[in-house]
Parts: sequence; C-alpha cells; structure tokens
Amino acid sequence: MEKSVRDPKDKYILFAFLAFFGVIFIVNGFFAYKAITTQPGVVTDKPYERGLKYNEVLAQAKNQPKLRDKVVFDDGVLRWVLIDEDNNKINNAVSTARVIRPIQDGYDFDIILDYKGHGIYEAELNLPFKGLWVAKLESQWNKKTYKTTYKFIVK
Repeated sequence: MEKSVRDPKDKYILFAFLAFFGVIFIVNGFFAYKAITTQPGVVTDKPYERGLKYNEVLAQAKNQPKLRDKVVFDDGVLRWVLIDEDNNKINNAVSTARVIRPIQDGYDFDIILDYKGHGIYEAELNLPFKGLWVAKLESQWNKKTYKTTYKFIVK
C-alpha cells in the first residue's frame, strides 16, 4: 500500500472554505442590520384600516361636484382656479391645502388659500427644500366639498 503524501497547502483548504462563508455571513448580517435600523418600510399610518376604507374614498370621489379646476405652482405661489361645469366661478369657498414632503417626514403643513376673486384661490408657500412636494387641496362651499391632489417640483 502506497503512503499518501500531504501537500502543505492542504491545511489551508478548510481555512479558505470557512473564511469564504464567514465573509458571506458578515456581509449579510451587516445588510440585515442596516435594513432593520434605517427604514421601517411603513409609508402610512394604519395601512390596514385605510385599505378597508378605500371604497369610501372612491365613493366620495364619484360624488364630488363636477368642476374644471386648474392648479399651478409658480414663483412660490400655489394658485387654484375653481370653475363649475356650467362655467361659473366658485366664489367665497373655504379652500385649504395640506402640503406634504413625500420623501421626508416633519415638513408637512396645512395652509388656507386666500380668495382673490373670479374663482381664484392662492397662498404663498415658503418651502424649505427643493424637489417634489404634494398639495392635497380641499374646497367647501354651499354644503359641497371638492378635493384634488397636485404634485409639483420646487426648483
């Protein structure tokens, strides 16, 4: 029977194998830690309850008054023009906007739009950051409510 001769490099095979999988486990552990501690993944509060009420939201959208509205953000001013389906301007309504920073918490705020005449409502916005913003607009008049959403970019 022939004696096998061990190669001096053979003792490093187990070490290389363990080192390879050790690096994999360390990197995966780091990624798992960062995923858990940085972003919770929750976009909205109480998502299940909001999902259950979504049919109510759709019904409210269908039952809104028929309007031709136009929203514009220009030079720091949010302007909302409200005209009904008979081409009459909506005057003296109470119009509000919920201005939301979708990518960063803590900068959302509510503002009342001032009536400027001829169905025009506007407010000056002093926004702290450039980028994407969302205005959730609501107007109430004569026991009617109209809601819309407008996305705009601050340059």
